[in-house]
Amino acid sequence: MHIEQGLTLDHSGQKIGVVSEIVGMRDLTITFQGQQNHAGTTQMHLRQDAFQALSAFNTLLNTRLVEVVTPTTVWTIGHVTLSPNAASIVPGQATFSVQWRDGSNSRLARVEQIVRQTVSDIADTYEMQVTIGPMMGLESVVMNAALRETLETSADAIVPDHWQLMPSGALHDATNVSHILPVAMLFVPSIGGISHDFAEDTAEQDLAIGLKVLAGAVGVLS
Repeated sequence: MHIEQGLTLDHSGQKIGVVSEIVGMRDLTITFQGQQNHAGTTQMHLRQDAFQALSAFNTLLNTRLVEVVTPTTVWTIGHVTLSPNAASIVPGQATFSVQWRDGSNSRLARVEQIVRQTVSDIADTYEMQVTIGPMMGLESVVMNAALRETLETSADAIVPDHWQLMPSGALHDATNVSHILPVAMLFVPSIGGISHDFAEDTAEQDLAIGLKVLAGAVGVLS
């Protein structure tokens, strides 16, 4: 059992999420290298501004991914470092992360193709040199069917019509455990869908419901 760490259950009013799969993830670190220069004397059309290249990359990537993703596909530029990171200097270098997650490993690969092509296109347009770091990530993992069905049956008994099957957009230890043992998970709602913040919380009554569902499943399996 785990808190959802998202908005799905909180917004829908459902009490339990039975996890169908834990999504896979890919993560790249990319650097655009332009030309550092004076912010007051370098005309806009003469700049090789690494941040402007990064901004354009983000916009173009969002446009291109709309054509291939699903409502549960997510992508994030979560870490950016500008150099020299000064108010009066055109940034000559931007290093940033691009992370994407999806339940389909083939879709993860398709997104990678689009990310790399978009990097290349923006580099040509903005006259950037590009460095792309090694790919990091994990494959998606489908939950064990027998265990999942046991959780579904228990949820249907404890909270009929108030549970749903759903993917996990967050990564979990169960991804690694799945290589040696069958795994399954259930979610309880996160208040406001907030996670990775000190405001993260789950109502005690929802925790109690989750424990009842888990106990019901364990009782059948044992």
